[in-house]
Amino acid sequence: MPAECAIDDCGVLAIGRCRECGRAFCMSHQAHNEVTGEGHAALCLPCLGRRRRPRPTDDTQADRDRRWLSSGQAALDLYAAGVAPLPIVEHRSRFVPSRLGRRREEIHEVEVGALWVVGKFAWTEMQEIPETRGWTTGLLAHPAGGYPVQMIARAVARCRVSEGVATLVRDAAYGDSWTQLERAEIPKIVAAVKELISGNRG
Repeated sequence: MPAECAIDDCGVLAIGRCRECGRAFCMSHQAHNEVTGEGHAALCLPCLGRRRRPRPTDDTQADRDRRWLSSGQAALDLYAAGVAPLPIVEHRSRFVPSRLGRRREEIHEVEVGALWVVGKFAWTEMQEIPETRGWTTGLLAHPAGGYPVQMIARAVARCRVSEGVATLVRDAAYGDSWTQLERAEIPKIVAAVKELISGNRG
């Protein structure tokens, strides 16, 4: 009989067992890497939380900055400073019948969110030979699932900006490569967001 998730009496089909507490966990209770967003094969969410629980002596400025971004406080501070986010648009198409019996494509721009452009930062495309390059990066006003986020990579996104609107750059839906933010860029993103806030107040 397949194991069931033992975290909070969840009962969903388990995908792994935690090496720290020995309990089975499902996808919802699987711990994820803060930067890449990938799931840990043998670590549950409660044990990750215990690992990250701040101790009074080791709460560094970097930890506080990460919490500021991941909690959503950075987005609230940008709103409070009067910094307006750019709208994120997606192009959606559909085929409609025309008078001559043929079908024609209609393309619509749909606003799907908002972000603040914070600068160009290094992202690495994970493929056979990893390639790192700078991408225009934005802090999302409303990430999928809302704030707080489990990892900084869910609060920021690669984007292109044209005529006052942003479009997100997504990984290809096919293939085995994906793109991840470089960990060393997180303090630079924090500094860029703080500069946006202070620049608007000044």
